[in-house]
Amino acid sequence: MSDLDSILSVIENPARRQILEALVREPHYPLQLSRELGISQQAVVKHLKVLEENGLVESYAEKSDLKGPQRRKYYPIQTFSVVVDMGPNLFSAELISREQTAEDLVEKEGSQDVSELRDRMKKIEDELDMLNNRREELLAEKEKLLQSARETTSSIPDYMVRKIIHEFILHPDCSMNDIAKMISVRDDIVLDSIREWMSDW
Repeated sequence: MSDLDSILSVIENPARRQILEALVREPHYPLQLSRELGISQQAVVKHLKVLEENGLVESYAEKSDLKGPQRRKYYPIQTFSVVVDMGPNLFSAELISREQTAEDLVEKEGSQDVSELRDRMKKIEDELDMLNNRREELLAEKEKLLQSARETTSSIPDYMVRKIIHEFILHPDCSMNDIAKMISVRDDIVLDSIREWMSDW
């Protein structure tokens, strides 16, 4: 499986998403998560094991405040975004991730006034909204270009050639070799198909 497949297989489970949502607020131990989320402790431990095996969380031992045995607290160690775009002429799925170090996790800016934190959060959310709106505009333009690409290649009788030309247009930063690997054909087939199409065009 690709990293994207692995991440999707982990976070498709609603209970694991609830656990991650709790852990990003602060580290939790299994019994704490069980009580907060209304999930059995056995199920919580199983989900935490999956999250840990896939590198999304780690744990550390902590003394119990009731003088009992040590307990394990879990915390997230990755940041990532899963971006899926789909439309009549467009499908793409991408995983953008950055592994955090222990230094990242303990780095702090110091305590701040709650109202100041809210104000800064509002500015960030407003800017993200603006970026998302611009992204939607660009995706709409991308869809139009892909529709034009489909119409341009529709008269080509060979399916594989149509596929090669589609990938050639869709991935302008990719080399012929990259495109060949992407669709599992020889480099020379990609090169010949594009040369022939461009000469006809």
